[in-house]
Amino acid sequence: MQLDQTHVTIRARSLTEICDLATAMIRCYPVAVIVGFVAGAVPWAIANSLLLGSIPLEEFRIGAFDEDMDLNLSRYQIFMAMLVFLQTPAAGALTTLYIGQAVFESRPTWASVAAEVRKLAPRWVWELGVVRGPVILMAVIAVTSGPNVSYEIDYFWPVVIVLLYLLVRSIRPFMPEILLLERCPLRSPKASPVITASRRSAALHKPIAGELFGRYIAISIAMVAIAGLSFYSLLWLRGVLFGLWEWDLWVYLVLYPVALWSAAAFSVIVRFLSYLDTRIRLEGWEVQLSVLAETIRQFGEEEKVTTLPDAVLPTTTVPARQLENVP
Repeated sequence: MQLDQTHVTIRARSLTEICDLATAMIRCYPVAVIVGFVAGAVPWAIANSLLLGSIPLEEFRIGAFDEDMDLNLSRYQIFMAMLVFLQTPAAGALTTLYIGQAVFESRPTWASVAAEVRKLAPRWVWELGVVRGPVILMAVIAVTSGPNVSYEIDYFWPVVIVLLYLLVRSIRPFMPEILLLERCPLRSPKASPVITASRRSAALHKPIAGELFGRYIAISIAMVAIAGLSFYSLLWLRGVLFGLWEWDLWVYLVLYPVALWSAAAFSVIVRFLSYLDTRIRLEGWEVQLSVLAETIRQFGEEEKVTTLPDAVLPTTTVPARQLENVP
């Protein structure tokens, strides 16, 4: 582990610098973003298609092309965006862990990353998949949606759930990193008390909750813009290559979800870098890395474990490979 030998200066960064560094990371770690995120997102995407795909299929089968069709297709688009929003942290588990391991290993294997994700699955699947709303929203949409349900009932509970978790995520966004990189358990065994994910989350988020909220809203607006740009770019590319400009089933079932997941993948990288920035601001992480690296050199790996509590062990830092010129 080369904790103090990184090719990126470890320092506090502004939001614009974080977004700029995120684009550099995507260029240097395309496999982590494409392969890792796709592998994590495909199960959720399939579930979303099974849950909502019948809406455009039925509308295009009828082929009325009237106001009711527009309303139902708009409902499909809104619900799909809601689902992707809540599913993104869980879908990005492989990407988050891959980047974390890539800090200390030049080429972490997907086998080791997948094994670690499976090992930690009881924690992150429950917290990110159930407690933080994706499964709950899917269940609510499945129950409330239907041909005989009014639009008021159809929209009310999904919107309430999304707004609730928007608030939770905006003030405590780093739960994926806490569970996957810091490996904090959900509960502390009485025999060997450790810092739980909830305690760690409070310690990490509470001091700068207001700033995190502002950053999260700004990033959310940017992600909406990226999703829109991705969607219309795919439409344009399809039209230029194949001469197909109409909005058909392919647009709703494939291009629209792909655009949403593309923005979601970028948001995972931005969140990861924001997590690093938060630790640097609150914990002087750059100093911890230097001290810990010197401790390892002087006394070996065992001394690291015995001299520092688990909560402050740095498990990730700014990715180094191929980012030599990033200040």
